[in-house]
Amino acid sequence: MTKITKGITYQDYKEERKKLFEGCKSPSQEIEKKGNEEYHVYMGRAHIKDFSTGSESRGFLKVGRGKFATAIQRGRNQPGVDFRLYAMMKFSTNGETWQCERIFKEIMSDRNVKGLQGQQELYDFEDAEIKETVARLVEELSKKGITVNDTRFWI
Repeated sequence: MTKITKGITYQDYKEERKKLFEGCKSPSQEIEKKGNEEYHVYMGRAHIKDFSTGSESRGFLKVGRGKFATAIQRGRNQPGVDFRLYAMMKFSTNGETWQCERIFKEIMSDRNVKGLQGQQELYDFEDAEIKETVARLVEELSKKGITVNDTRFWI
């Protein structure tokens, strides 16, 4: 039986983004260039392989915001972690990402988990709950006049 790997890796997401700039001289350099921002709120998990047993484990769901998902993933991957995106909501402005994150924290405070190092953006959600959670968040944002331009899932 083949185990299905969930989430999208840094390398795979980078390749998706490069396709948007195929006519350019260096598509990889365009991904994080000023003017090519993708303001978003993401949900992702850290995947890590135990060095002695080879077994894979995953962390709590991290909910955060940014303008270049590739930069976020690259930074979280530095210590040997494979940080994978599971969901992303795209917005027109950076300000909308801050508003979305604030609203998410309010409506999902009962699912918040304090990380061992004081992290505050970790949540206890099963993978099967992610789409429903995003739908609820989109509904709450709509009530406040905030439009989600695009929603993507890699579950």
